[in-house]
Amino acid sequence: MARTVITLNNPIFKLADDEASLATGEAFECQLTSAVITANPVFNTIPATGCAPATQSPGRTGYQLDLAWLEDWTASAGGLSGYALENDGAAKWFSFALDSVGAPTVVATGQCYVVAGGFGGTFGDGSAAATAATWPLLDAPTVTTPALAG
Repeated sequence: MARTVITLNNPIFKLADDEASLATGEAFECQLTSAVITANPVFNTIPATGCAPATQSPGRTGYQLDLAWLEDWTASAGGLSGYALENDGAAKWFSFALDSVGAPTVVATGQCYVVAGGFGGTFGDGSAAATAATWPLLDAPTVTTPALAG
């Protein structure tokens, strides 16, 4: 199999109140500097008995959406920063396409709990105000990939 490379130059990131609204959801990719769905292993501890030591068995993997973005409080409705603050703790649907040009059919969708980002940044160094937040996923994301080639 040949090497495959995906660049994240043209991602699409949308948020919506329900899955059916994702097609027309609010797009925020122009503010994002990073978006990663991170898998977190879960282990269940089986306690020790008189005959065996404690052990661990794997459970279902947990997932989170790690986002970093440029603060955009001056955008209409406060942009992604305002959206995150207003919807803090709310369950929303997301759609994340890695690259709308090179890999338009590779899309992850799912539900996440919105977490507010920061406000402000370092004074006097000329850098843009940026923030980051981890949004827990309610379940494993659905990842759509291209069909298997002949």
